[in-house]
Order: sequence, then C-alpha cells, then structure tokens
Amino acid sequence: MVLNLVFLIPYIAFLYGAAYSVQQVLEGVGLASSNFLELNNDEVIVGSYWSPAEAVTPILGLLLVYSIILIGALLAAGFVIARWRGVMVVFSVLALPGLLNIAGKWPQINYLPDSFFIGGGGALGSPLGLIPLLIISLLTGWCIIVIAYDTLNLNDKFRGYYDHLWYATALFAGIFFVADSVGNRHASNLAEGNRVSREASLYLLNQVRSYDHFCKGEDLKETPSCIWASDVQQTLNEYAAYGSGTFHLFGPTESAEIYAGIRSSVSEKEIIEIRDEIERYNRTVCPVEELGEGIRRYARPSGVCQQVPSEFCTSFPDPPEGLVDKYIMTHSVALASECIIPTLVVSRARQKNSSAAIASNQQGRYQRWWLYIALAAVVGGKIANSTTKVANLDQRSAYDRRRLVLSTLRAFSRGSRKITEIFKTLG
Repeated sequence: MVLNLVFLIPYIAFLYGAAYSVQQVLEGVGLASSNFLELNNDEVIVGSYWSPAEAVTPILGLLLVYSIILIGALLAAGFVIARWRGVMVVFSVLALPGLLNIAGKWPQINYLPDSFFIGGGGALGSPLGLIPLLIISLLTGWCIIVIAYDTLNLNDKFRGYYDHLWYATALFAGIFFVADSVGNRHASNLAEGNRVSREASLYLLNQVRSYDHFCKGEDLKETPSCIWASDVQQTLNEYAAYGSGTFHLFGPTESAEIYAGIRSSVSEKEIIEIRDEIERYNRTVCPVEELGEGIRRYARPSGVCQQVPSEFCTSFPDPPEGLVDKYIMTHSVALASECIIPTLVVSRARQKNSSAAIASNQQGRYQRWWLYIALAAVVGGKIANSTTKVANLDQRSAYDRRRLVLSTLRAFSRGSRKITEIFKTLG
C-alpha cells in the first residue's frame, strides 16, 4: 500500500498543480470561486470561508478521469506507431516517474503557486503549475493526430495542410507580445500616476500645515481658509496614503471635495472665499512687484516661497477666470492649492482609466492563457506528423493502418457479448 502511494505521488503532484492553475484562471473569469458559504439546518447563511484546496478538488477529479482516458489514447497511439512494442515503450515512459520515485531518484517538484489570489486579480498561477497542463494538451494533440492519421488513412498532403495551421499560429506570438506590452504600459502609467498623486498630496499637506501655523500666529483661525486648512489635513493625509488600487476609488472627483475637507459639502460661495483668502496669503508672504508694462518680479524661492514641481502642477486653476493667477506654476508661492487640487482631480480620472484598462487586459490574459493551452495541442499535432513520417505509416497497407480501429471494434464486440451473457445468466 505504501509502495503504491510512493509510486503515485509524482502523478498526484502533477495533476494537483494543474488543478490549482485551472482554479486560479476560472476564479479570474468568474466561473468558479474559492469562497464557500456555511448554512444551518434551515438553509440560512451563518458564515463563510476561503478554501482554494477545497475548490480544486472537483477539478482534480476531472483531470484524473481525463488522464486515465489520455493514458488509454497514448497506449493506442503507441500501438499505431510500433504495435505492441510501441505500447510497451509508451507504458515504460509513463511509468518512469513513479518507478524513479520508488527508487528515490525523482525530484520533488512543487507545482503549487506561492500564493493564491481570491477573485483572480489577474494571477495565472505558478509557472510550474502551467507545465502539467501544457504536457497534457501536447500529448492530447499528439494522440489525436497519430490515431486520426492511421484511422482515416491520411497521407503527406494532410501534413502540408496542417503546416498551414502551424505557421499561422506564429501570428499569435505577435498578438501576445503586443497585448502584454500594452498591459505593461497601462500598469506603468497607473504606478506613475499614483506616485505623483501621493507626492503631490504630501507636498500640499506640508504647505497647508504651514498656512495653518500662519493662521494660528495671526489669530485668523475663524476665517474660511484657515478653517479649511485645519480640516483638510486629514483628507490630504489619506490621499498621500492611497495606493494604486485605492486612489482611483477614493480620490477627489472634483475640487469641491477637497475644499469641503471633513465636511460633507461646501457651497460655491465659500470655495471662492477660501481661494481668495489663499491668493491674498500668497501675495502677502510671497509679494509680487509690478515693474510696469505687464512685467512682474516674483518673490525669490525660499523656505516658504517655492515654485511647485511641474509634475504636481499639470492643470490650470478652476474657474472663474481672473480669480487667481492662471500661470501659478511659473513662479514661487507659499500655498499652491490652485494648481495641485485640479491636478489631483485629473489624476484620479486618469488612474481610473488606467485601472479599467488593466482590468480589461487581465481578462484578456485569461483568454490568452486558454489559447496558449490550445496551442500546445497544435504543437503536439505537429510532433505527431513528424512521428508518423518517421514510422513510415504512409507505406503500410490500408488494412494494416486501420488495424487499431478493427481491433477496438472486435474488443468492443467481445465485451458486449460477455456483458450480454452475464445478464442472461443473472436473468
């Protein structure tokens, strides 16, 4: 019993890793779930739990059944190639991992992924977990073509037609490359946009804190802008902490959300007052000298007055026109809310678009995964064409090439007669 278990371990690990990869992809496309509900006697939900190991059990069973069928097909294909000698060769190759494991010579390969993503998350399982599926698909393609070539009495013309399919599959390599390239670009854009939004939020937070100190020092705590400076710090602190998976969900959809601070809403009139007071604060702390004929001399950069980094200030101030300097990003200011706040709003929209594109690409990755498995069967068929050529199947007689089918029909007929006789005896 123990010896039998040791023999089966390589095959069980092989299929178990394949089952995990299939479950991960099925979970990603929404066809399966690792979330299980607990019901009481009245069929009422009382709890739930996550168990990928439990979810892969049905898949493992299906793979096991299919593997048994595939083994029969492999032995049949071996019979086609070299009759009983071919059957023995195929059987020996299939039994080799188990025999080596009994001898302690088979490596312990871990086909399972390091982590499993509930809901998919774009994960495709582990690379080693894909190997069993590719091998199963390749052997399936090989068996089908070998048996079909023999049974249907095909010839070299079929190999030529098959090569048309084979060469066409090379185009898919370009599709995979372009799709992955586009997906990587969206992921890069999302990561870069999120970095800028977080750093811009932190930059504005530091300026707001300085303004808050100014308000307290000048006893202006009751003015709209000073109240805002005190309230908005929590909001900006949260923006600075939002990652690429959360900023596009909870970031500002409009500037009013930031001007509201911790309040649920703020009127347009109060927003104008806040912005007007901040503009006066900038002119006070960082004075602008009018030199005539439209020429101005702005305050020199200092610990308080600084020119905003260009990547934090990519949007113009909100309307109305003329309330503040439209080109605030070109000179030093103490509080750059006029360009950073619109930039954060635009950044959320861009990150949302990038996130949606990544989600769409993830679904495409699952489709390409299935296509890649199917291409392995095409590769198996290509190998089968070479196998039939090496085995000189074209030189055999039509009767000899159909011997597998005839033998199968005879075996089926004998089996049917025996089953009929058993039922007659029981009757």
